[in-house]
Amino acid sequence: MNPSQSELPRRHAQRQSLLASRQVQKSKRSGSTSDLERDSGYYSHSNSEDEARYYDRMMAKFAEEGPTLSNPGESTLDMMETEMRNWREFCKTLRIDADRALKACEAKRFKAYLLWRVQHSRAKKESTIITYWKVLSMVYARSTSRYMDEGVLYDMKNWIPLYLTPHFGLNDSEKEKACLFVDDLSVLLNCHWVRDTEIFAHERLRVQMALLLLISGCTATRPVRGKGPIPVIAMRLSLKHIKRSGGKSREKEFTFYEGADLVICPIILFLALAFADNAFEANVTTPKEIYSLIIPTRKTRMHLKWKTKWGERPIFRDTESTSIGVRISKSRPLQYQKHRHHFIRLGRACGFEKVLQFYDLRRASGKKITEALTPEECNQIMGHRHRGTYTRYYMPGFIDRDCQAIYLGSPSRDDLVRAVGRLARDVLAPTALTDAQKFNVSNDARVLKLCQKRQGYADRIKELGYSTIKAAEGTELYRKHKAIQADIGSLKRQLSDTWLNQSIQEFHDTVDTIEINNQLQGIMPTDVLTPSTIKYELEERSMAAKLFFRPLDGLDESCVFRIRARLIRNLIELCKRQETPRPYKATSRKRQHVSCEDEYIEDIQKPSKILRMDDSNKDFQKPSEGHALCCPFCKCDKEAGPQKRDFLFARIDGLRKHIQEQHLELMPPGEGLRVPVTKLSVRAGIRDSGAGITVLEGSV
Repeated sequence: MNPSQSELPRRHAQRQSLLASRQVQKSKRSGSTSDLERDSGYYSHSNSEDEARYYDRMMAKFAEEGPTLSNPGESTLDMMETEMRNWREFCKTLRIDADRALKACEAKRFKAYLLWRVQHSRAKKESTIITYWKVLSMVYARSTSRYMDEGVLYDMKNWIPLYLTPHFGLNDSEKEKACLFVDDLSVLLNCHWVRDTEIFAHERLRVQMALLLLISGCTATRPVRGKGPIPVIAMRLSLKHIKRSGGKSREKEFTFYEGADLVICPIILFLALAFADNAFEANVTTPKEIYSLIIPTRKTRMHLKWKTKWGERPIFRDTESTSIGVRISKSRPLQYQKHRHHFIRLGRACGFEKVLQFYDLRRASGKKITEALTPEECNQIMGHRHRGTYTRYYMPGFIDRDCQAIYLGSPSRDDLVRAVGRLARDVLAPTALTDAQKFNVSNDARVLKLCQKRQGYADRIKELGYSTIKAAEGTELYRKHKAIQADIGSLKRQLSDTWLNQSIQEFHDTVDTIEINNQLQGIMPTDVLTPSTIKYELEERSMAAKLFFRPLDGLDESCVFRIRARLIRNLIELCKRQETPRPYKATSRKRQHVSCEDEYIEDIQKPSKILRMDDSNKDFQKPSEGHALCCPFCKCDKEAGPQKRDFLFARIDGLRKHIQEQHLELMPPGEGLRVPVTKLSVRAGIRDSGAGITVLEGSV
């Protein structure tokens, strides 16, 4: 039976009275009010006033601070700063105040700005202009602490594709969303270890390169539990400094384990880097000691922990120049641009038609992840907030499913479809510019114009009495000369890349037609490409190329283990070596074009760290018969290649310049001169003559 309307207020009052009496009894038992009562201040007038004053102060503070701005990353802030500089330059052209014009938020001015950007930049794609506009809207939001008016956003969104793109012929095509799957990655790694002739500054960079490629692709690998007497090594990798999503960078952890194929096994490369750094806290010094460990039955695993001093150091590190040669830095992380440069160069060496990007690896990995995992797991691994991000930016345009078989009901040929979608490559594709193309780059009209301006600054510096360009350091003319020199280098690199990309594209566009016509004329291709014998300067590099691609079919577990352990030991030694740079490998030196800094007389000598000839040796330029000149620093450099250690200088002034620039100038301030001549047969002695360092011809 439902209660009448008159009974409801009475029952409510009874419940409130009962609750109040229970609260009073509870207060008497505890002797104090509850936490809620103390916080609320219902039973204390003074507490209520204090709380009101507290919130008044907080509101005043919030009002003084103003709106809370977004928290973009460093790279985004750099883009916004660059865009603001361009906006100020544009407003300077119009003779208006940049800040006031930005806050006015007028569509006509924004349109004029983008028009100015197209006319004063190398932008040729519609997407680039859209990026400029998005960054400028972010600058506006940060300057005014509010979003831009929706009417302006609507206007600009339609104006760019409907007016700006057709008026300037901007390219509105989307970039090819290619995928670099494991077959292509294997080709890259084979070229990286076996056929690549590029000289890295340090061989550790070669090992790091291979491991970074594997980590970039293997974001969905899962550990397996092995059986047998040899323990399974698994690596738990935590990614902290990654691209942010939604203003936050969430740490992600992946697990990698030993692979049956040595060349795509990340554990081998990781152990080599760890042993080369002596980074393990436990006293393990060889891979064999790790594989001989026994996991107690009471445990599921044992951790090889990092030393404390290595805990904050980056694993993938860059090189630095020191007085004893090029060394791997202990604190400088490997820069993205440097790693990207080697990746693009490696793709060209393999003959890929497309300029490879790391997004190609990420798309291939994302596709495999999407096919194997749930949407939530995919978003976590890819760092996306929703699946639409993958669909819009990562899903390849190529459909790798057999739609023909699905419709016709015929047997599926998905493997054939996927093979068609692989990246095109031809090992005969050009990898460098020809001499004629290099000549065209050097004699480009824009380059010659900049060279004339540079020569003008050099002549004015000479007229002021400076013997070299470097001697004028700190002057305005030197700053202008240095800036124009940087512009020349940048323009030459841009022209070289353009010429090379055009050559590669023309090759791939015509090679198939030429091949077909040759076969129709009876000229058949060779079935096997016999590569020329590759000779490696470093024995460790030669052994790595041999062991990585040694067939393991038919070998028992103990033999595979020995090969794996030997490969790790070899890579450890490779991480401590470096090939000889190309200048040391030249059999004969031709006089090259020198910059303006070297066109004039000798360098002005500084009071310290100077190599100069004694009066008794001024007329001496060539070593006497039976003697040769070598650098004692390079001779004792254990990491240097044999050709660099044994390099002989034809002239003593060449040795003097080498020691000055490659060793003495790189010494830290206050460090004394240490010449390692005690354990070698001296062919070039060095002594301190008080006023400087003198290079003398020595005898054995």
